[in-house]
Amino acid sequence: MMLDIRGLRVSFKTYGGSVSAVRGIDMGIEQGESLAVVGESGCGKSVTAQAIMRLLPSPPAEITGSVKMDGTELLTLPEKKMKNIRGGSIGMIFQDPMTSLDPTMQIGKQIMEGLRIHNRKMKRREAEAQVVEMLGMVGIPNPEAQFKRYAYELSGGMRQRVVIAMALVCRPRLLIADEPTTALDVTTQAQILDLIRALKTTLKTSVMLITHDMGVVANMADKIAVFYAGQIVEEGSAEDVFRDPSHPYTSALMAFRPRLDRDRNQKLASIGGAPPDLFAPPKGCVFFDRCNAPMEICEDNPPPSFDSGGREHRSFCWLHHEFGAARKNEWKTRMRYAAQ
Repeated sequence: MMLDIRGLRVSFKTYGGSVSAVRGIDMGIEQGESLAVVGESGCGKSVTAQAIMRLLPSPPAEITGSVKMDGTELLTLPEKKMKNIRGGSIGMIFQDPMTSLDPTMQIGKQIMEGLRIHNRKMKRREAEAQVVEMLGMVGIPNPEAQFKRYAYELSGGMRQRVVIAMALVCRPRLLIADEPTTALDVTTQAQILDLIRALKTTLKTSVMLITHDMGVVANMADKIAVFYAGQIVEEGSAEDVFRDPSHPYTSALMAFRPRLDRDRNQKLASIGGAPPDLFAPPKGCVFFDRCNAPMEICEDNPPPSFDSGGREHRSFCWLHHEFGAARKNEWKTRMRYAAQ
């Protein structure tokens, strides 16, 4: 496995106490694979990505567990060696391209800066040629002229393409895309997702796509990991998760998303309640207070991993225990009705 994460925990020391942002994550990505990390805001998706990249300052962050890339432990790697990984073997697209780019530097020079850091023997002309080539690969017209432009001169979609070029210019083996289509219009969003998919195939790069939108990952992901309150509640192939969501949270995310075939006058359904307080995480199932099929055991007992059928499809929900069979059938019927 190219990237192997085991028992990852991230907490932050604050004046109000310790916030448990990520609580025991186990997941992995194979070479050339796309993993979509899905969940609502505040569930630990971006913190997990930043922990992989070692971008969280300590203190206040405390990171435990294991993050291995090709067998090398990243969490204990000396910072000098980690700098070679960060931007070299692993590239990252951050949420807001405007704050990711320096407004005082030409975009070409910003991209070239990272390239020359990881390839110190590369001559300036060679680096410029490679940056222009990458700008062309991400669909920026007339890349030679765009090389000298500044971020504020570009549209949101063009800035996002520049950030993608910056992340991919060193040909990383893993690309972490953190909400790469946030604040973009629907047409540009589709273009950016098509671009990432095409570059994944061309450069044979693995992709970790972070998003809150199940619709975004429908044609992007090989595997899906559904996050809630700093934990994975369901994981499996995209086909299995979309065909048969086995956790109430995943099912609700899919059933309550906007659809064009529904009555426009019908009120959009939503998941009731609010996520748990991570200053004092619940003892049992993290989704207990918002679940539409809770059982008594869920309140005080965290569910183990249950096989949900399919290829490595697993769910952390007591409904899949033998004593939850009747409740599970009732819940499945209710969710099928809600999805219509």
